[in-house]
Amino acid sequence: MNARQEWLAERKTGLGGSDIAALLGMSQYKTPLALWMDKTGRADEEERDAAALERMHWGTVLEDVVARHYAAQRSCRVQRINQQLRHPQCAIAVANIDRAVLLDGTRARWDDAASRVLGASHVLEVKTAHAMAQHGAEWGAPGTDEVPQAYWLQCQWYLGITGLPHADLAVLFGGQKFEVYTIAHDAPMFSDMLSEADQWWSKYVATDTPPDPTSEAEARQLWKSHVAGRDKIVDRLVCSAVEDLADLNAQIKDLEGRVAEARNIILPAFGEAESISYMGRKLASWKANKASSKTDWKGACMAMEPEPEHIAQFTTTTDGARVLRLNIKD
Repeated sequence: MNARQEWLAERKTGLGGSDIAALLGMSQYKTPLALWMDKTGRADEEERDAAALERMHWGTVLEDVVARHYAAQRSCRVQRINQQLRHPQCAIAVANIDRAVLLDGTRARWDDAASRVLGASHVLEVKTAHAMAQHGAEWGAPGTDEVPQAYWLQCQWYLGITGLPHADLAVLFGGQKFEVYTIAHDAPMFSDMLSEADQWWSKYVATDTPPDPTSEAEARQLWKSHVAGRDKIVDRLVCSAVEDLADLNAQIKDLEGRVAEARNIILPAFGEAESISYMGRKLASWKANKASSKTDWKGACMAMEPEPEHIAQFTTTTDGARVLRLNIKD
């Protein structure tokens, strides 16, 4: 097992700062169900979309650059703590901080007896963001604690575990604008977060019970098949959603009919013309795309008259997908 695999395995033994927003349903990147799948070993670390991988790559590359710039600007020293920190009263609460900002003449270290980080004045958390993010509603004036909620919760988590009084959030916007935000420790908030995290872990991870899915994609991922004959009583919210969906489907059907009627009037009007105009204003064009070729591999295969056993080698059977059918009539 290499160092990254060990780190990933250790992550599954508790909830870190980047997990808290997801647990509370406040993350734009991960849902409670996705978090549960990660902690129970059901998530594939390699199955990430290209944008997520790109974001993670550059975040890692730039972390040291931003940390060193922070230290130079503030005339201080910063240090990694190369171990996972664990809350003494809640074993599932863990932290991997980016850097500790050092007190004069010291080195930072985790002290088991004191259950806190010694030798540091505060936590340094490093982030990168796109250029326009700074002007969005989530970011306030530099020096304040007005940062995206997920980052604020992450810093609170780290402060509660490290025992340090505040965190500086150093952010590089668009690769060229450096700003620092300061988040003070909120002890009552951390206590609530700790209680929520402990209950969540006990309810879902410890019992291997998934949280409720929050989307169609997650429902399909969690329940790929049905139990024949089983019926479930739902609440009024679900009933209303079914009625709304039936109404929307009827509207879509009506619009599709109107689209077809319009096309039946428009297309014949072209004749052999490339475009059509009205009172000097070009309305539309109708012309052929570039020619393309497509191979009928199935037909080519059958033309060679292969033996049935050869075809069987390339034949797979998959379970039928679940299909939503509404019983409410238009």
